[in-house]
Amino acid sequence: MRGKSPEIYGDGKQTRDFTYVDDIVEANHSLLTDDSADGETMNIGSTDNIDIATLAEVVRDEIDPSLEIKYTEARDGDAEHTHADISKANELIGYEPSRDIREGVSEFIDWYEQNREWYEPLVVSS
Repeated sequence: MRGKSPEIYGDGKQTRDFTYVDDIVEANHSLLTDDSADGETMNIGSTDNIDIATLAEVVRDEIDPSLEIKYTEARDGDAEHTHADISKANELIGYEPSRDIREGVSEFIDWYEQNREWYEPLVVSS
């Protein structure tokens, strides 16, 4: 999977808490099969904060380590930091994230490589 260079809005010091889709599916399955959290609001997240510059390096290194990371102007209204407090989800439904961001990126890239025949035409035609 070769691609264009990753582009970062701002200085890359912004942090995010990315959540692997299987963790969200599992949390929703728990909510459908267990009434202990009925009527409650909770966060589902990874607790694995990563700064955007490091994330870009992780993605780049998985795809093509020779790509140069480019920086551009920050976007108005972009949050500096996000982080999910999953303590309530852990207490009510036993939620624990199953993957960190590096594992998730690697698994996504493997999935993409195996499925690009049907995925890429959707992106190109959009």
